[in-house]
Amino acid sequence: MDNLLKNKRILLVGGSSGIGLAVAKQAYKAGGELILASRNAAEKNNELVSAVGHNIETYSFDVTSENEIVTALEKIGKIDHLVITARPYITPALFVETNLKQAQQAFATKFWGQYQLIQKAHGQIRQNGSIIMTTGIAGEKIYKNFSTMAIINSAIEAFCRALAIELAPIRVNIVSPGFVTPKSSQVEKYAEQFPLGRIASPEEVADAYIYLMKSPYITGTTVVIDGGARLI
Repeated sequence: MDNLLKNKRILLVGGSSGIGLAVAKQAYKAGGELILASRNAAEKNNELVSAVGHNIETYSFDVTSENEIVTALEKIGKIDHLVITARPYITPALFVETNLKQAQQAFATKFWGQYQLIQKAHGQIRQNGSIIMTTGIAGEKIYKNFSTMAIINSAIEAFCRALAIELAPIRVNIVSPGFVTPKSSQVEKYAEQFPLGRIASPEEVADAYIYLMKSPYITGTTVVIDGGARLI
């Protein structure tokens, strides 16, 4: 499986920081041809080249903008893998106190953004290619003050299973991270209760994306990387 990413074109949306950047680095080392996209990836081109490697492509677009997506995809052309790690921010709050506009924006970015991007890009994915979406532990384990993310993540997991049927033979999977560095000291203390006793690094979570891109017989699956957090 070591050569399965060599010369494969990988469009990584949300790849300019955090888990996405860690995935980009590992995929590049595995021989992949990286296309990094985010709201400001093109503006950060020199920084990303330094972090990932030469010969990468960078594009700036907003996953909530149909026009920006279509324009970028026309320039990008055919790809082998689409990896989406873009994530919204929403202030943690009880459901009854959640800011509705913030919740709607979170849906627009993480659910409808992935929905729209896949709808526009799936025809450009070559045979035996794959799509990997990102959810999070809030879809597996319910935490007080995180109802919006629980709903979004659960919806994406159902979406994944539907797409695995409808877009076959393109493989469609999800990575669901738990708590990932950097986090607050409060979260680190909470993580001491996990079976593995700590939070994950972006590189540890990135391993799952690489595994799913390389695995030709996995589809419709959610890979949970949480150190056992959902068990407590």
